[in-house]
Amino acid sequence: MSITSPIPVLHGDRGTELRSEGEGLLLRRRDDELRIPLVAIARVRAERRAVTIELTAPAGTEPTEYGVTDVSAAAATAFADAVNAALPERTADEPAVDGSTLVVTRSLVSGDDGEDGEADDARPRGLPKPAKWATWAANGAIALLAVAVGVADGNWGRGIATLLLGELAIGAVFLAWAGLMSVWEGWYLRRYGITVETRQVYRNGTDTNAYTATDGVTRYVGGTDKGRTVRVAYHPRKPGTAVVLTGLGDRIGGLILCLVIAGIAGLIAWGVVALALPAFDG
Repeated sequence: MSITSPIPVLHGDRGTELRSEGEGLLLRRRDDELRIPLVAIARVRAERRAVTIELTAPAGTEPTEYGVTDVSAAAATAFADAVNAALPERTADEPAVDGSTLVVTRSLVSGDDGEDGEADDARPRGLPKPAKWATWAANGAIALLAVAVGVADGNWGRGIATLLLGELAIGAVFLAWAGLMSVWEGWYLRRYGITVETRQVYRNGTDTNAYTATDGVTRYVGGTDKGRTVRVAYHPRKPGTAVVLTGLGDRIGGLILCLVIAGIAGLIAWGVVALALPAFDG
């Protein structure tokens, strides 16, 4: 028997959600989600602002129960009445099955589900190779410049200062480059990517956002949107590349910050040149 009457979606404490889905119920919690078929349910009880799902159980055994608390009392009553009316009819002599064996559980925590773990392993980590090469080359050039300044000037203090200021310039350039790449990626994915809403899950000791791409794999991305539902845009051909979509003000603020850091990086680089050149005048 299918559920034909409108059944409210219950949102409980700690992000718990209970809804009807096809021939069963979907109970989504912080760490997992449970698909409970109607044939596994003995009854649903509404008690003020709480709903309890009691599963079928053989005679003489304690039935398994799942609960959602801190929901609307009116919605809880409507939910329980609608689901109880949709339960399949059972005869008095029909033996009860253990409903818990019919419940399908899927973990939302990384490492508990092989598919999720595989998706994480497939995502690129760290800097791309060209950026690594550029960083190493810049560090090597600054080190050589510092040695040359120390030898030419006969003052190793100037050489050490050149080294430290040069490394600071490299760090500032890297921050500006990474920020500008993030701004560009956000613009590109907002325009050409696939936008989905996420669900918040508990993973690696903190709350994060989970989204499922068209390949059916669940992936994770951090970030918030000021208390609103978090939307994510991911690359159609590389679903592991995703950004949290934020408002126009946040995007403009991020761009301005990147430009300011780029300006500071330019000033520091100019300072390195101004510090090093006098060593070669004589």
